[in-house]
Amino acid sequence: MAISIFEAPRWVGLMGKKIRDAGERGLLSAAIRTVAHIQTEVIPREPRIPVDRGIYRAGWRAVKIPKGAMVINTVPHAVLIEYGVRASNVKAGRKMIEALTAWVKRKGFGGKKGADAASIAWAIAMSMKKKGIFDGGKGLHILGKASKKIPQFIDEEIGREIGRI
Repeated sequence: MAISIFEAPRWVGLMGKKIRDAGERGLLSAAIRTVAHIQTEVIPREPRIPVDRGIYRAGWRAVKIPKGAMVINTVPHAVLIEYGVRASNVKAGRKMIEALTAWVKRKGFGGKKGADAASIAWAIAMSMKKKGIFDGGKGLHILGKASKKIPQFIDEEIGREIGRI
């Protein structure tokens, strides 16, 4: 295909927009792949998988933003899992014990008696108060672990989108 020198600016402008749009589509695809990588590879590899009912795992999302995309977790407790809770910040109150008791019952620890489950929940809370929550209060850094693959995903997805032009 040959274009004249007079048509070149318009052609370059059209190609620039197509390439920019392809890049944005590629970034969103890379974000979607990152979410899948987190849910199917990173979380299952954790020594102590942070999954009870699957709420945290299901909270990961790829979101389109102007000129790109980002990966987020929409559940309120995601920040606690990502960055941990220092032992000094753990407060063993009624709501915490109730939540831990429900967890103990769901997991089938200590029989079906409420008192047994509450005792186990109390012991867990005291351990958390000493050690912190999620890797000794340091957090699991799931997104950080996944980020090692993000440059590869971006390269592959943007390359694929540009190849379609």
